[in-house]
Amino acid sequence: MQSYDLLDELDSEDKFRKDIKYSRQLPEMFSTEDINAASENITYAILGELRDRYNGSEPVTFSYQELAELGGLWVTRKNGVKSLYNGKRLQKIMYDLNEALKNFSYYQVRETNDDGTPKSWKTINIFSVIDFDGTKKEVKLTISNAQISSEQVDAKGHVIDKPLYVYDLINSKDWRTVKHLQYNRGINNSLPSKYSKRVYRFISEFRSFPKGTKMRIDDFDKKILKILKTQEDSFNTKEVFDLRKNRKKYLETAVKEISELTTPEGTQIVKNLDYIYHTSGRRIQSIEFTYTPFNADLSGSNHISMNSRTSSPGTASPFINEARMVLEYFNYLSKVNFNLDENGIIKHLPNYYDIQFELDDIQLLQPIHKLLESGVAIDELLQVAEMKAIDWKLDSNQMINNFRPSVVFGNKFSEYRAFLTTYKAQNIHKLVFDSSSDFYVPMNGPWDSK
Repeated sequence: MQSYDLLDELDSEDKFRKDIKYSRQLPEMFSTEDINAASENITYAILGELRDRYNGSEPVTFSYQELAELGGLWVTRKNGVKSLYNGKRLQKIMYDLNEALKNFSYYQVRETNDDGTPKSWKTINIFSVIDFDGTKKEVKLTISNAQISSEQVDAKGHVIDKPLYVYDLINSKDWRTVKHLQYNRGINNSLPSKYSKRVYRFISEFRSFPKGTKMRIDDFDKKILKILKTQEDSFNTKEVFDLRKNRKKYLETAVKEISELTTPEGTQIVKNLDYIYHTSGRRIQSIEFTYTPFNADLSGSNHISMNSRTSSPGTASPFINEARMVLEYFNYLSKVNFNLDENGIIKHLPNYYDIQFELDDIQLLQPIHKLLESGVAIDELLQVAEMKAIDWKLDSNQMINNFRPSVVFGNKFSEYRAFLTTYKAQNIHKLVFDSSSDFYVPMNGPWDSK
């Protein structure tokens, strides 16, 4: 297996964030073109640094050397000495980086012509100004102040969603209020294939909840692997391409390279990684990745210490990952609304909610961990959480502010647990058991997996 060692890669690692963090809405909306691996490393590393350097007005400056370090652009000489890219080699990277940054945009087609090409569209770039200075060997980036979506209010004038701006996706004073993803920059850089990097970032978004990776196959090919660009996504036919015949090869490479990643201690980071296709007849409808929930790639993972009474003193609890999975499901349920369709069936609908629980918050994990340790099955915790989310969002909206682990799994948990069986029996006609439901963000929960 491939061992990843932060210190071996970068002596000055402490200058930069080890983990890259940004809103989950960023990859849902914004995308780069199919750029090379080095440009991709630097582009996403920049996103990880912006939350520290952006002050709301001044451009953010990076030296060429910083960009080379952030991208892991090291070369080992014959004598074993490591040095950063420089000269013409680095200049070529800067040309490629410019193309990557200027095309990092939100592209929305509102109307198409008869031939499928765009007729009406909107493009918003992350950076409004990209200023490369070859003499000073630095680049200044000005983040766009464009509004992505306006304020949304209900019929009574209550604010449902606040206005969303570009800078909201990459900079937050409190990440607990933003549904975000997080992954290790060094590991992303170390993966040889650009397709492996893309799959690693994608599964990192759902690291504690693998079922969340289910995605329409066309969206996956376009947004994640970037092996498909149709007329609807292009201004002329020269930009159209289709590399789907290579999808199997790219995915097999990604699974192999990601599975070979280990910590410096030799622990495999992503275990049991694989993927499955969901089909309708002979046609592939969607793809879903399967793996054991993971967090060993994150720099703060070694600081989580929740000891189990059933294990030796000082030994990490075997329930900690399951507790994180339950907490991740709280985040998922916060992101959806529920309504009854014309047949009285409960449907999950997308809804961007303001609450985001940190998966390593010990106080949030404690009540979940306590129940898991006492023998309550994780499926039962997931079902109780979903039951209360439906109950409070659909029938008692004034109670939704109580949707947090300390309440759901607090003093009334035994009551909720006893009510679960009755609730399922009474509402069986409303629950969806259709595993073929296909959404970009899958709107299926524990009910569907039975």
